[in-house]
Amino acid sequence: MSAHEPINILMVDDQPGKLLTYEAILSDLGENLIKAGSAREALACLLHIDCMPIVLLDVHMPDLDGFTLADLIHQHPRHAQTAILFISAVHLTHRDQLQGYAHGAVDYIAAPIIPELLRAKVRVFAALYRKTVALQRAMAERQRLEGEARRAQHFALLGRLAAGLSHEIRNPLAALFLHVDVLAEALQQPTPERAEVTQALAEMRTQLTRLEDLVQDYLTLARTSQLARTPQDLGAALHAWGAEWQQRAISQGVLLRLEGLEALGTVALHANTLRRALFNLVQNALDAMPQGGTLTLVGRRTPTHVQLQVRDTGGGIPAAQCSTIFEPLYTTKPGGTGLGLYIVQESVAAHGGQVTVESAVGQGATFTLRFPWALDTPQPGP
Repeated sequence: MSAHEPINILMVDDQPGKLLTYEAILSDLGENLIKAGSAREALACLLHIDCMPIVLLDVHMPDLDGFTLADLIHQHPRHAQTAILFISAVHLTHRDQLQGYAHGAVDYIAAPIIPELLRAKVRVFAALYRKTVALQRAMAERQRLEGEARRAQHFALLGRLAAGLSHEIRNPLAALFLHVDVLAEALQQPTPERAEVTQALAEMRTQLTRLEDLVQDYLTLARTSQLARTPQDLGAALHAWGAEWQQRAISQGVLLRLEGLEALGTVALHANTLRRALFNLVQNALDAMPQGGTLTLVGRRTPTHVQLQVRDTGGGIPAAQCSTIFEPLYTTKPGGTGLGLYIVQESVAAHGGQVTVESAVGQGATFTLRFPWALDTPQPGP
């Protein structure tokens, strides 16, 4: 809306003479003045006009009093913020005025009307409406620009990661080609060495797993900006994922414990993305306990949030690193990509949540993920 674009002002009174008076008083403002001779006529106007910033309303009308009409106006979603000015020559007590304000009025004017005062008040509310609309549009534009900036930043990061991943992928690919050559030579021998073949196959499996992890991390990060979440039983999903991770933990001498997952209830989530984020936390925890230990996945729900914690009994994280470990491409692992914890952060944010870490050297680490309940998702019972 431009500063000079007229706004709609509805004038409601069952006496035509008063409507003409209001029109004469307000005509100099240059606004779009609309007259209604009854409450029913006023409601009809409001149903057909999308925006009605100001309504001048007579309190005493035969078919429907002004207080009741004001309630009906504000009950309509399009007119919930309409500024209503009551005008009355009958209901003049302070109690009447308080009743008017209780019904959503922004002002209560007693007759006889002072033209300059009515014109000044309407001018103020018109200016306030224009400033409100301008502020809303400015906020919407700011949000749009911030969204575009975030998307541009996201795609720029994906470009940087793609360049880095191309280098990371070359290493396991080179190893795969090398071991394929080793297998080919071994198989050409009359009696290939079983140990040599077994070692080559194991190394190929390791490198293929690394390639799979790199690709999954990149795909997870690429889709976090547009996740289609569906209501799912979070506890059941976590138990299924925990069963997959159990063997990995056992092979490294780590006890994996699952606690409090049954009562988490239904949450709107993108299963693959959340699974990948939790897998990254689980893998980091296992890496932090090369001599074995305990890894605990704990679930808890509150009236507004669901909370997941991944706790390990490893060596812990130095305090100086806790503020930087979620940054993209930051890693302390030899051969690490610096994607794991950044993907955790972005995946949790895409679900409307946040992730934090608490740790001290020698005391393990606890990563806490908090998600709000989806508004359209049924919450579990108490």
